[in-house]
Amino acid sequence: MTKYRYVKNLGIATQEIRKKVLFLGYSEETTRLISVLQMRGCSVWHAYDKINDFKGFDLIITFGYRHIIPLSLLKDTTSPIVNLHIGYLPFNRGAHPNFWSFFDGTPSGVTIHQVDEGIDTGDIIFQKYVNFDRGEQTFKGTYTRLIEEVEQMFEDGLDTILNGRFVPIAQRGNGTFHSSGELPSEFSNWDVNIYDEIKRLEKLAAVQSTNKIEIIDEIEAVRANNNVNWMDLLRLAFTAAPKDAKEIVKRINHDDGRISDLLKKLGE
Repeated sequence: MTKYRYVKNLGIATQEIRKKVLFLGYSEETTRLISVLQMRGCSVWHAYDKINDFKGFDLIITFGYRHIIPLSLLKDTTSPIVNLHIGYLPFNRGAHPNFWSFFDGTPSGVTIHQVDEGIDTGDIIFQKYVNFDRGEQTFKGTYTRLIEEVEQMFEDGLDTILNGRFVPIAQRGNGTFHSSGELPSEFSNWDVNIYDEIKRLEKLAAVQSTNKIEIIDEIEAVRANNNVNWMDLLRLAFTAAPKDAKEIVKRINHDDGRISDLLKKLGE
């Protein structure tokens, strides 16, 4: 059963309640946006864990929410669902957008978008490109800046969101996507200098790539030698028992044909 927690309004003067809002992800201890919503006359309910219904809410907001909303739930609600993402979509959908914007050399920014069945693929409501200052040289520092930027953009556009007056724009281009497991295992930590760390990771990647090519070359050499072994085996079979060898080769050809058909299906 879904458990929502009502967020008490701690002495903040509000007007008449405008909207009942479900806030998924960060709590009032980790984002100021819950109190911003309350000051705009909203009653706010919070959940961090997986949810299984949106009934009774006028607006759903996800920010720092680690769960994918199932398609069945998206189809079951008419309430707007809005996500705050610290990436300049369509670039760096998914996990660690701040890291990948530097590592891949893609734009840094923040986006507020509608939620659909994809991961960070919904139509854009608001978006801003972020150019960092010289003093912002760590992943942690730039992450903090992006959080501040997306929170401010949300606050500035909140009336538009609450009134449903926004005109969403479809994302253009393929962009990029990264899962949480793609973060390099050699990554030091979020407090390191961005440019020094990326240079170090690129050098490691180049060494690993060279090592993989060497392994591929070794596999090729072993396979070439094994092909000779196969030919020797066939010669022996046709010399010792040609009739039986012929039947075995027929079965091999038949199975190879099936494999070829399956590979064609994969390529369609």
